[in-house]
Amino acid sequence: MENGEKNEEMEKFLQEEELATPSVGEVRKCKVIQVDKDKIIVDVSAKTEGFINEGYLTKDISEYKPGDVIEAVVTKNDGESKLYLSEKRYASKKILDELRKGGKGTIVKGKISRKVRGGYSVEIGGALSAFLPGSQASSLNSLSPSDLTKNEYEFEVITFEERGRGRNNIVVSRDSLLNKEKEEFLNSVQENEKIKGKVAEITNFGVFIDIGPMTALLPRSEVSWEKSVNLKNMFHVGDEVEALIISKDVPNGKMSLSLKRMKPDPWENIEERYPVGSVVKATISGKASFGLFVKLEDGIKGLVHSTEIPSDDHCKEFKEGEEIEVEVLKIDPEERKISFSIKKVKERLEEEAWKTVEEKYHVGDVVEAEVVKFLRNGVLLKIDEGITGFSHISELSWHFVKKPSEVLKMCEKTKVKILSIEPESKRIRLSVKRTTPDPWEELIKEVKPGMPVQCEIISVKNSGAIVRIVEYNVEGFLPKSQFVEGVEEGKILNGKIHKVTYNPELDERDMVVTLKDRETVKEEALDEKEKGEDYLNSKPMTTTIEDMVKEKSEEQQ
Repeated sequence: MENGEKNEEMEKFLQEEELATPSVGEVRKCKVIQVDKDKIIVDVSAKTEGFINEGYLTKDISEYKPGDVIEAVVTKNDGESKLYLSEKRYASKKILDELRKGGKGTIVKGKISRKVRGGYSVEIGGALSAFLPGSQASSLNSLSPSDLTKNEYEFEVITFEERGRGRNNIVVSRDSLLNKEKEEFLNSVQENEKIKGKVAEITNFGVFIDIGPMTALLPRSEVSWEKSVNLKNMFHVGDEVEALIISKDVPNGKMSLSLKRMKPDPWENIEERYPVGSVVKATISGKASFGLFVKLEDGIKGLVHSTEIPSDDHCKEFKEGEEIEVEVLKIDPEERKISFSIKKVKERLEEEAWKTVEEKYHVGDVVEAEVVKFLRNGVLLKIDEGITGFSHISELSWHFVKKPSEVLKMCEKTKVKILSIEPESKRIRLSVKRTTPDPWEELIKEVKPGMPVQCEIISVKNSGAIVRIVEYNVEGFLPKSQFVEGVEEGKILNGKIHKVTYNPELDERDMVVTLKDRETVKEEALDEKEKGEDYLNSKPMTTTIEDMVKEKSEEQQ
């Protein structure tokens, strides 16, 4: 036989041997050809294809795809060109060999298949069953059943006993492995070292941060230098956080973090940054019956007591979030307390404003002012920051005014005319009525004594009554001696002009009216004379509206 023929025969023999049907128990490398619903078909490099049923696979059948190469052991050959294999049996034997070598302490991978009494059943490598006690799975006990079976985990073998016939006693632990990882990690980091992580859970007492091998606690007190914080507003699960390690407990596997210590303590050197007596800007952070809480910066809040808030400006409404100027009154770094005053800032503003008031304002100027307070005899009006003037009740309107609130409203802005400025005593007299035309200018041209008019009774006093002359819409005075039946507020009676006085240089604008005719006056006068008392012809009617207003003001003071 020639050499060429011998080589061909040898090659044919080897090929036939390779394609020979493998025997039961033989391990073969298999290439996945097809994936069906309940089995996979594999090429075992033999004359026939192999079948691996779903229950003999180490993974879910959906994880296999054509072209994958796996190792399996032949379990059955029915003699009819059908070959059955088991990936799980091969993997089980391989894992047992590793456990025999490694014993306790061996690290294995597996999935939790189900929850059982006292713990969980774990499939190591998808082939070998082990028991995971609940006491060794603290990191998994809070997971839902679906989440438990979803992922593959690493476990440490803590018990391994071979009992024959596949009844092995294998107990694994998740916690022992994690504790070792924690210990290694904790030994690798130092206090005051920065570390990054993600928010895992938010509670009332702090935030748990996932930093890989373990979860650390960021206590509420270490979140901010602010005394009160809303953790749920500041953090969301999944947020990335960089914090400072402030303590670690290696034996117990714990770590505490701090966010606030990433920044300097704001109370350090506070007396140098905010000296007592200095005026600073602050933001209103809260309101209470006893005052305002204000914030200078993160971690520094103080109180403006109600006694340090100006009370003469009823239009100033303080709102949360508003920025204001305050004067530092007192600092206690140890107690972390600081108090402020708004009143002293206002006093400073007033002091400065009054120094230049005559440069900015002049007698006769008409300016805009805001009503800030009602008094019995007039109104306080603010014309500028630190500058408040007074308008007497008689200067509010050309008409008779019973009380200031009839003419103006609190916080209303109105035009005023400056009547006088006294910087030394910090007084400015203002007039509201003088910003409008004087109705007496036209009236004096037409009104003469004896002219009949209609009188509306506005106010009745001991000395007489204030009446409105309907035709001219100005006020006049009706002496008590001229009262007739029906003189009461709101009534309109016929009368006559008795006297008119108009002297704007001396600020005199008076009108006296009578309701009685001449004959009635004479008869009453004679009757009064017989009684030894004064009567109309012997005493002129000199009481004026101005006198009545002054009388009213004196009664109220």
